[in-house]
Amino acid sequence: MTLNDNTQFISKHELCQHLRISVRTLENMVRDGSFPPPIRLGKHVYWTEKAVAAWKRRLVAAQEAWQSTI
Repeated sequence: MTLNDNTQFISKHELCQHLRISVRTLENMVRDGSFPPPIRLGKHVYWTEKAVAAWKRRLVAAQEAWQSTI
């Protein structure tokens, strides 16, 4: 799904396949605040590619910072 400004939306199931996690794991990550909350459109939820990319950068930043202290 896309908007006119080329914002790409990823469904819950697409995101789970991409991250290789279960729907329950994703829901738990959103609930505990370790993953961005979804955008609700009707009865479905979506994440933007931008939000997912920011989460990945944040996740990797701790590992990269750790390596630079060695």
